Amino acid sequence: MAQPHFIDGERIRKAHALKRIEPIQERLATQLAEIPELRYIKLFPGRLTASNLLSQEGKKNPVVVVGGTDLVGLELLIDPVMETLQFYALTSAVKGCGRRMVEAVLAATPEDWFVVVVMDWSGGFWQRMAADYPRLQVF
Repeated sequence: MAQPHFIDGERIRKAHALKRIEPIQERLATQLAEIPELRYIKLFPGRLTASNLLSQEGKKNPVVVVGGTDLVGLELLIDPVMETLQFYALTSAVKGCGRRMVEAVLAATPEDWFVVVVMDWSGGFWQRMAADYPRLQVF
């Protein structure tokens, strides 16, 4: 199977376990690649991670640790069958980058999909995002 054109192996990668790339994954990866701070994007079965840092163990996955120092990243859980996208983790040491990540994800996600934040520990960030973007549901 040929590698899809949008996966360059440097900035956007896919896990070996991912056998089929869903259209939503391609749209999300392409949209998030427009954010310069997100230097690494990786697709997995049912999820996507993006970050400015890679892990140092052999797998070299994007690092997403909420509240991490000098870290910009997010992890999304994606269910194409149920047409649901969940913000699992989002962190940004760069002012304004959190909002840009949310905007990129919403721009890439079809209007009829359910976009949700299940656990909000942000101290107000997700409530502001939900006020600005009504299709985002925060629980």
